[in-house]
Amino acid sequence: MPTLHRRNNSLINRFDKLAEESDKLATFELMNENLVALETQLLASMVPEQQLIFREWQDNGLAMEYMKKEWIYVRAVQDGIKILSQLYSD
Repeated sequence: MPTLHRRNNSLINRFDKLAEESDKLATFELMNENLVALETQLLASMVPEQQLIFREWQDNGLAMEYMKKEWIYVRAVQDGIKILSQLYSD
């Protein structure tokens, strides 16, 4: 999946691991099952050309959401490091 940057692979790897763990949380399991069922219904109601357009739209939307969350995660870690540096420099 494309990303905004890859300056710190350990942060990105941690983000990926947390994202993977969140997929397995019971809190999201029922929601995910509902989304899959709705997606199946939606795709069944579309002609193949519409399905291709929908899949492309879906892929681009998911890539953008992933990149946003990755950016927020990296910024939060950077902010945390700045706060800790300020606390220890005083």
